[in-house]
Amino acid sequence: MKQIPKETMKTVIIMTVLAIAATILVATVDVQPVGVQGTNLGFATINTQFFARFGQNDTFYKISSAAGIVCFVTAAGFGLFFLKQLIDRKSLSKVDRNLSILIMLYILTAALYLLFDKVLIINYRPILRDKGLESSYPSTHTVIAWVVMVSAIDQWNIYIRNEKLKTAATACSLIVLFIVIVTRMLAGVHWLTDIIGGMIIGDMLIAWYRYAASRKAESKK
Repeated sequence: MKQIPKETMKTVIIMTVLAIAATILVATVDVQPVGVQGTNLGFATINTQFFARFGQNDTFYKISSAAGIVCFVTAAGFGLFFLKQLIDRKSLSKVDRNLSILIMLYILTAALYLLFDKVLIINYRPILRDKGLESSYPSTHTVIAWVVMVSAIDQWNIYIRNEKLKTAATACSLIVLFIVIVTRMLAGVHWLTDIIGGMIIGDMLIAWYRYAASRKAESKK
């Protein structure tokens, strides 16, 4: 089987620093009380100008939600695959290491979601929906799509032997990722910096995942 692409600790550190720096900047630069109900918003000028230009679009929102479901179904599929191996092989140590680390990636992503949604609230969505004020940074749809679809491509490279099928699966993953990012950006339910921050944080998580997978692979040699 092919291995997951290797990431060096240098890449991991760079992406982690970028993710932390992006979050700090969004929380401190050009902060103005121009968010919904007068809440504070970082990079207020850029964000409000972008929102004024594109506004809210229910069609893009529905498309992004549908694409998000594809991401959740994909993650659930890998989760079931992991569970099947665990049951069949009766030992976590015998489960494919890439699957074990993939599940750890999903757990870490969920933990970060709870952190930003419940504890470290940077800003709020530009519009009020049924739930009232909702944490907006980073765009969790963007983070989840980035994490699930990029890591899925790594899994396709490992498990799919037919090159045409592998290419098709990879293309579909990239298309879903592109759709989520673009439609979420244009739906008007997030600020521009929420999307950008989501991509950076998502890539940080992928860097950690690939580094862990490559280190685990080396330890097996």
